[in-house]
Amino acid sequence: MPYFETGAVVLHEMPHVDESGRTGAPVISDVKPMVVVEDGPDVTALFIPAGTPTILARPTPRDRPKPWAPGEFELVESSWSRWNALFLMRPSDWHATWLRWQHGFLVRDLQLDLVVAPDRTWRWKDLADLERSVELGVISEPIAARARAEADAVIPRIEQALQPFDSTWLAWRPRRSWSIPTLGAHHAGQSVDWAGQVV
Repeated sequence: MPYFETGAVVLHEMPHVDESGRTGAPVISDVKPMVVVEDGPDVTALFIPAGTPTILARPTPRDRPKPWAPGEFELVESSWSRWNALFLMRPSDWHATWLRWQHGFLVRDLQLDLVVAPDRTWRWKDLADLERSVELGVISEPIAARARAEADAVIPRIEQALQPFDSTWLAWRPRRSWSIPTLGAHHAGQSVDWAGQVV
């Protein structure tokens, strides 16, 4: 599949995947329209400005801990209200597992996160979510072990200021001509299966 052009609006989607197979086929649980900054064999950079309309999962009931199985969450309209964000993904890295499809990217959230400050200090996030996912069989122990190992391998890159944690992207700013992306009519009321087909 050809790469996306700079300035194109694509969808960044997360399917809920249950490796135990108990909850059936993957279903979309998060959709964000994003602007392509760069897309090529070495890196994909996507931009989402604050205020971008999104669709996200909310648990029912609201205090249900992750992971949420289909039927335990509802999809609601929302907006990306935190901050302008630049997503950097390299196809060779396992900390950005993703599949390309005709409207954008399907990515899988393995729960484990590292939050990195501008001074490159870091902290773990969502360790409990990963452990609950393993306990419930949503994420298998071999996959969780791979995610932990990938995170452990990233920490030296953070501390040594290696890409993408160096200054390469710090001066980047979005083009003034870019407007806030929208979900688009092509996605309204549709879902996408794991093979990337609109159903």
